[in-house]
Amino acid sequence: MTAQGTSEMTIHKEQWPTPNEATVAVAREWPDADAARRAFESHDGLVSFTAYEGVGHDGAFTYEQWTSEDAIENLEGAPVYRLYRGQRGEGTPGVLVVVSVEFEGPDERRQRDWIDLVFEALASEPARPEGGISGFFHVSADGTRVLNYAEWTSVEAHLAALAAPGANGIGTTDVWKKVQTYPGMSGGSVKRYRPVFSAVAA
Repeated sequence: MTAQGTSEMTIHKEQWPTPNEATVAVAREWPDADAARRAFESHDGLVSFTAYEGVGHDGAFTYEQWTSEDAIENLEGAPVYRLYRGQRGEGTPGVLVVVSVEFEGPDERRQRDWIDLVFEALASEPARPEGGISGFFHVSADGTRVLNYAEWTSVEAHLAALAAPGANGIGTTDVWKKVQTYPGMSGGSVKRYRPVFSAVAA
């Protein structure tokens, strides 16, 4: 990104941003944490910028919040999202789990229906997975993707939830099977990250 009409930003280390319905979010992948950090440049309209390094895999990730889609600088094909549903419980985040789901073609209703089904699955569980703190589900502006920004207490807690007996995703009920086999899903990924740099509009 290049500076153009810059605004003052406050720099932090390892700060966890809160997804916000009033902003648009941009998700970008980078080859490493240094490249993600170097991408930061203060701009009018930039609300927050957080760089993450991969945990257990190469690569890095940035999560940017902007006041509007028109304010975004140098989008360069990166997905643009808006928060649809989210919840945060108790606990101190230790790892960010980014769940990305892709669908066969644009369908705004399908994006939201799938997210609603995830929340139905969560409600069907007799107990929430230990270590899960938050899940903030975003829909892409082009109607083809969903991104879940999920905070967990640790990598170990997330891996334990995935490995639980009978687990489908992170749950054990039949509703989770519907989540995993939802019509129109064409791909996705689950990656873990830790924040290394953040900047917030002053």
